[in-house]
Amino acid sequence: MQEGQLLRPRSDIVQAGPLLENRRLVSLCLARFLSSTAQHAIYFGLLIVVVERTGSSIHSGLLIFSFLLPGVLTGLYAGVVADRSPKRLVMFLSQGLRAVACVAFFLWGDSVWRLYAVTLGFATVAQFNSPAESAAVPAIVPYERLASANALLNLTSILAQGAGMLVLAPLFMKTVGEEPLFIVAALLFAGAAFVVTSLSGLEAGAAHRERPAVVGGGLTEEFRKAWRTILQDSKVSSAVVQLTLATTAILVLVAVLPHYLSEVLDTRVDNAAFVFAPAAIGLFAGLRLAPWLGQRTGNAQVVTMGFVLFLASLASLGFVEEFAGLMRDQATPFTDAIEWTGLSLEATVAMALSIPLGFAFSLVGVAARAVIHERAPADMLGRIFAMQMVLGSLASIIPLFIVGGLAELLSARIVVSLVTAAVLVLAIYSHLWVRRQVEALARAV
Repeated sequence: MQEGQLLRPRSDIVQAGPLLENRRLVSLCLARFLSSTAQHAIYFGLLIVVVERTGSSIHSGLLIFSFLLPGVLTGLYAGVVADRSPKRLVMFLSQGLRAVACVAFFLWGDSVWRLYAVTLGFATVAQFNSPAESAAVPAIVPYERLASANALLNLTSILAQGAGMLVLAPLFMKTVGEEPLFIVAALLFAGAAFVVTSLSGLEAGAAHRERPAVVGGGLTEEFRKAWRTILQDSKVSSAVVQLTLATTAILVLVAVLPHYLSEVLDTRVDNAAFVFAPAAIGLFAGLRLAPWLGQRTGNAQVVTMGFVLFLASLASLGFVEEFAGLMRDQATPFTDAIEWTGLSLEATVAMALSIPLGFAFSLVGVAARAVIHERAPADMLGRIFAMQMVLGSLASIIPLFIVGGLAELLSARIVVSLVTAAVLVLAIYSHLWVRRQVEALARAV
């Protein structure tokens, strides 16, 4: 693929029309909703269990590490499988095996270390689902609807996150505990596996299907192919870098979340979903506006705009105490009303700041995936999305333990500011490095 080349699917693969009349897309959204609801309920439920049993940010980091490590070890192979195996079968097996893992959580979840072990298996099979889903989208919707389809899928994910983290996990953890939550999650994954069986024609438009490489040398070559494909187009590489950094920042900050909630916001960790629930407003707005902005300015520009706003919003979370102090100095009736509710002013400020943070993250996610779908070869999509996941996991692992340790020594808001500064530095360095690589490849051609 040459720089600036825009790839379009063949017109006979998919037909244009209202997205919600596309039964395959609706089925894909339903499967994603069921599985994402279960997955986020498991994530949040396990985080609460680990924090309540250990009270340590380091153990929170170990839990997140257990989710991320399989992405490093198996992420690229998952992309190869997604590109070269029946996508419906890949998604079915991933959903079904996660249901089995939830049963394992139920049976062996009395030990934190066994929870970590089962989490490794759970996260391993989860790696295969996302690349297969992403690679299936161009076979389901036409080129001109890719951004809208991605927005609809992201909307589905947001609704699922809300259902899992705001409703399912808090309700079960505050009433009957984690064991019934594991069983309900298993049923949701089983339901997603059943829905996936209705999908068909997901291999349309693929140039050919090869047997996936299963040896180290083969995987190394697949890694190089995916990496070269990313670097051959500056817009694709920029989208991948910015999406990876934004996702990594969120993952790393989860490790400091218990300290941030207690030290800065003066609330319990099981209220995290409630405090940051307003982010859904921004996420919805971003999903609505991202396709519109992409049509007028180009999806690549939307990614950059969203990333800049994301950094600004993230940095503002480190100054909630200063913002709250300014509000107290004003002594407005609004301030008095907030304090009357029993919610700290700092928590209220964080709730407000989470709205632009969610909006920015939504812009980056929708527009970056649209750029990749538009410009990358169809038979490489699974590997490219898997590569992005691998890069995100690699970029998160070491900072997880650094941030977890710093949170035990420094104020959580200082750690948030340091993470924001680190992401900014990495973004600038990555932009300069990628530009040099793209220019070098262009000269070589």
